[in-house]
Amino acid sequence: MKDIGLLTLSSIRNNLRLKAVFIVFIIVTMMLVALLVILFCILLIKPAFSTASPDREVLELYFSIILYSACFISLGVNLNSLGFQSLTREKSRGNIESLLVTPVRIKNIWIAKSLALFIPGLVMGEILTLITLITVNYIYFVPSIGFIFTPWIAVNGFIVAPVVYLCLGLLAYLVGLTGKPATGNIIAQIFLPVMINIMIQITLRTDILNSASWSFAAANIGLALLIIIIIFFLQPRLTKEKIVLSY
Repeated sequence: MKDIGLLTLSSIRNNLRLKAVFIVFIIVTMMLVALLVILFCILLIKPAFSTASPDREVLELYFSIILYSACFISLGVNLNSLGFQSLTREKSRGNIESLLVTPVRIKNIWIAKSLALFIPGLVMGEILTLITLITVNYIYFVPSIGFIFTPWIAVNGFIVAPVVYLCLGLLAYLVGLTGKPATGNIIAQIFLPVMINIMIQITLRTDILNSASWSFAAANIGLALLIIIIIFFLQPRLTKEKIVLSY
């Protein structure tokens, strides 16, 4: 565990040296989250207040979708922007090969590097989700129906998306580490738009999931478990020989 902690901190510092990429990540993430929140407020929240007596349950549903999407996008943009660049850079410079000749276990290297990619997105996601929570509440809800925040909105807005992306990051880095970095990046690129679109469509157009209830959290945790199962079957690929031959 000590090896993982030290290597994670070292990797985060190295990733932050990619200043241009990191700045783009921050700017793009803020713009996308702001655009998403504005669109959802215009298309969902504002029309819901057009009635004489707004339905609080409907507003909670819409608000939960907004918070979940804000966190999910932050994590997704982070993995897409930093993941490919970081792994490609480390492989081209021989950093991974240098680590392989140290006493650090390959599994610990994989976990530490994955955490180093995940943590910046987690921090950004939690901050932007919190800002969204406070801003939308005081612009729309507080003047009319009071502050909206329930335990399941908290879980679905701040916890389930990071859990899914932690598992996805482990999978993407495992694939990129034992193969081509671009392959791992493709997984992250496809997952972000597909997953968020599916969750939003299912929540808004059907009664299968309610993003302000336990069912939405259960669906996301189920997805995280599915990714863990895939990782379990791919983990035997995590050998020195496979990593070296991937260069």
